[in-house]
Amino acid sequence: MAHNGDETKTKETKLINKTWVKVVGVLALIAIPVSSFLLWRNQNAGIWQDQNTGGIQKITIAQFGDVFIYAPLYIAIDAGFFQKQGLDVSLISTGGDEKTWAAVISGNASFGVADPTFVAVSESRGQPGRVIGNIVNGVPFWGVTLNPKIKVSKPQDLNGYSVATFPAPSTAYTLQRQMFIDGGLKPNIRETAFGTLLTALKAKQVDIALELEPNVSQSVLGGAKIAYSLASLYGDFALTGLTATPESLKEKPELAQKVVCGIQMSLDLARKEPKSALAILQKRFPEVDPKVAEEALKRLVNEKIIPANAITQQTAWDKAIKLRVQAGDIKNPKPFGEYVDNTFAEKAEKDCRYSPPSNP
Repeated sequence: MAHNGDETKTKETKLINKTWVKVVGVLALIAIPVSSFLLWRNQNAGIWQDQNTGGIQKITIAQFGDVFIYAPLYIAIDAGFFQKQGLDVSLISTGGDEKTWAAVISGNASFGVADPTFVAVSESRGQPGRVIGNIVNGVPFWGVTLNPKIKVSKPQDLNGYSVATFPAPSTAYTLQRQMFIDGGLKPNIRETAFGTLLTALKAKQVDIALELEPNVSQSVLGGAKIAYSLASLYGDFALTGLTATPESLKEKPELAQKVVCGIQMSLDLARKEPKSALAILQKRFPEVDPKVAEEALKRLVNEKIIPANAITQQTAWDKAIKLRVQAGDIKNPKPFGEYVDNTFAEKAEKDCRYSPPSNP
């Protein structure tokens, strides 16, 4: 709690926490023309009407919470891509990756959007699962600093610097710790609560803060600099996936296909019409500065955090599983094909694409 001179810091912390809770709002505030997307919607109005007449299927998708890196999920909902597939999607936020998977296996949700490796953890406990789509394909963390002299191009360059990360056993902490080790260094990490990393950085308690978007772009526009990117360091990494139970996929494969198709179209829109993607999410998350939103989405697309398709690559999966093994969550992981079913994503890549319409 704040005392006297700490009042300003407390207000700042609350603002950052609010930004974290609705961090997906980074995509929200750009007020730009979206004529081509609106034209696409008009051209498909007849399809939607037929599906409404025939009955829309209501489903629930569980998620960790409203976070920026889940942008493809929100675009699929708000742009009408799920509706085009005949789906009415409701979201429930669980507050944890493991809780998200628990919602799926309990039947409270048809699908889950969270760390996909939890299906492997669950498998080791006797409850199998499947990853059927790729939502986040990289490590969405950047080392932000206020010291213009800090430049980290390899792990060894961290020598002498302290880094603030989310608390262990978070992915951020685990990967940052590994980066120190890879450089032959003793990890110098300050575990910091969600929403307070930038506060620690400004207070000079650490040299670097390992942050997510939109906080990264907000900091850069405020005078900070990016010292390094974990996305660039680790490359493809299965951070967030669309998951389901084997039983549900066997009983209703067409439902899974519709969901993955909606995700694929949203991935296309984010790349082909980023301005439209930002405008579509404006009403959902209105609190992020427009310039911050624009820069953040651009960074996610350029560094391939938002993937081009929903297919989970084995190289990306292997890196994520290796992290779980190192953390002690899994001892003897099964082969890739025991956890990942790419058939839905492969079909979506072929048959479910969004193409900007040509003006009449």
